[in-house]
Amino acid sequence: MRAKNTFTIHTELIDGTLDGARNIYMGANSTCHLYVIPREEISLVNTIEDIAGQPAFYILMGDCHSTRPQAYIGHTTDFANRKNDHVQKKEFWNTALVFVSDNHKIYGDDVKFLEYLGISEALSAGSHELLNGNNPKRPNIAPFRVNDMEVFFRDIQFLARFYGCKVFDSPEKPQETGHHYFFVHTEDRPCNGKAYFDKSQNKLVLVKGSILASSTVPSYKPIASRQKFIEQHCSTIDGQITLREDVPFDSPSGASGCVLGRPSNGWSDWTDEEGRKLGEMIEK
Repeated sequence: MRAKNTFTIHTELIDGTLDGARNIYMGANSTCHLYVIPREEISLVNTIEDIAGQPAFYILMGDCHSTRPQAYIGHTTDFANRKNDHVQKKEFWNTALVFVSDNHKIYGDDVKFLEYLGISEALSAGSHELLNGNNPKRPNIAPFRVNDMEVFFRDIQFLARFYGCKVFDSPEKPQETGHHYFFVHTEDRPCNGKAYFDKSQNKLVLVKGSILASSTVPSYKPIASRQKFIEQHCSTIDGQITLREDVPFDSPSGASGCVLGRPSNGWSDWTDEEGRKLGEMIEK
């Protein structure tokens, strides 16, 4: 007897080959269709009625076997036309994942909202290097459409995972390293830093997931370098600045100042779970 949540996913091989273009969908369970189009077959989209002239959410995928794959997330009201610009100007991608609705009841503002959700989720996951130039602001769409698009986006995530695209999934956490962690935070500008001291490099390593203060005090001087650090290593979603990867600092004070957004003595501001200061645990 089948489980109650069992359903069928259909895969249509558009060109008749296992590695070529295909259409993946969930039948009556969803109107969402995923068209997988290899770059060398991209002209096929001109002949697919679901894509040509229709709003779409899409992902351009680079080499999925690289250490940190590259991806670009976008929206369009006509991917058949939009793809021409991406072929000319973006060399990194080899596969386009194009998501459309088979009843054509998704519109221009809807795919803008889907793009916003997609970029936010991908940045939060941090598994891919996202090549979008800017993080889109949350579009204003009717409240009932927000719910519809959130449901549709869950289908996008599901079909992306089914295909093997992990842009919305966080990398598997490495096994516990045995690091002795130190923490820093402040109440006036919400933030939460986590770090460990790497004795082999003599550096303090700020750990992925640390949250940086969204503002700085007037007495904090390295504002420009902090902003550059945020652009290179952090994701900013709804005003919250989150570190995407572990980053070593030459100075514990530089690390704590970056997190707190104010001048800091890292040797005393970094404390472990028992309240012991970094300067008490590590020889300067």
